[in-house]
Amino acid sequence: MKLKKLVLASAMAFAVNQAFALPPTTTPDVQVFISGSSAVQGALGAIVAGMMPGGYDKYMDTQTTGSNYRAYFGTVSGTGTSLDGKKVLVHNRALGGSFQGVGPLARAQAISRMTIDGTCVLTSGTYLCPNTVNAVPDLGVSDVEPALFITANLPSGQVALSPAEMAKITASSTNSTGLGIAVTDNLYNAGVTNLSHTQIASLMLGSYTDWSLLGVSGVSGPVLVQRREAGSGTQAGTNNYFGGAPCAACGLFMADATVASNPTSAISGYTVVQNGDTGTLVASLNASYNVGNKAIGLIGLNKQPGASDHWHFVSIDGVAPTLANLMNGNYGFYVEQSIQQRNTTVNGVAAPSGNVATFLATFTARAEDPAILGPLGGLLALPTNFDPTVNANTAKATKQGNSCAPSQLYY
Repeated sequence: MKLKKLVLASAMAFAVNQAFALPPTTTPDVQVFISGSSAVQGALGAIVAGMMPGGYDKYMDTQTTGSNYRAYFGTVSGTGTSLDGKKVLVHNRALGGSFQGVGPLARAQAISRMTIDGTCVLTSGTYLCPNTVNAVPDLGVSDVEPALFITANLPSGQVALSPAEMAKITASSTNSTGLGIAVTDNLYNAGVTNLSHTQIASLMLGSYTDWSLLGVSGVSGPVLVQRREAGSGTQAGTNNYFGGAPCAACGLFMADATVASNPTSAISGYTVVQNGDTGTLVASLNASYNVGNKAIGLIGLNKQPGASDHWHFVSIDGVAPTLANLMNGNYGFYVEQSIQQRNTTVNGVAAPSGNVATFLATFTARAEDPAILGPLGGLLALPTNFDPTVNANTAKATKQGNSCAPSQLYY
């Protein structure tokens, strides 16, 4: 890819101006469906919002208040494309994680998205929508490249994409996404603020079943692992970084779930819980703390604990999970986000064209742009796309789109 020396122009206006926002009864000029990663769901929304600087209406599903489905509806302006002046409705599905931004794209598979119509109810400035409808995604967003979704990284009932199916999508690495290891505050406040790579692997692979094995004074009790489900790019990146799977033939995957739902009382032994999206995992960490369980989890660095949260990120091998350390190549727990688009007709569904294709190209360019990524937190432009000596918010290290490759300083 040709290196970009100049930062793309951006319009990062997030305040919703109801004079320009569009309610569900308005007929859109363009509809776009983006599916995949939940780790960067908020960042994707911010990128879309930047294309609607005059204002937009936000939609969320009522079941999970937006952690599964969201949508944005407004008039595009300032992009210098045919989209300017168009009423654009952007659907986003995070349910099921990153694989939903890979498999359904290549196979032109219809999956659920939120229904935007008169059943949506305006509540505290956001429309809440109770229904879904199936549609084929136009764009897929994954925390890792499509090739990593094999073996235990595949959701139940799914099979890996064949080489022929892989050829039906065009994938490009757009940014570096920092991941973090979080622990509940009953651990963090007791001194568990740094864990070695080996300790994290031992906790998540199941060889450390009690916190006393860390050797931190006063810290003990059964280990509760809050992991993501198969199909999550965050989970796939964690499997690779701490278990070597699926890249190494002898690699190990993180332990599967041993309970179907988050425990609501104190656990008596080593327990693993799978969470369907980032929002659910954050809620599970807080719930674990509230009932006295000591838990470890994995979350993207763009999601930082708030005042009401009861978890914190820990340092790994003494390196703090900061954007500065990620930028300089000192913090190695990161993935390179991949965006996929179907490049041919599949099962009678054509590749995106016209205004939809223009939107996808504009969105993808903004997802690479360091000027736009900077304020979002936890995301950096790639040195293969931008020169970090010229552009702020750009990483110096990269795996060049291959999670199985070692991280290398590009500059």
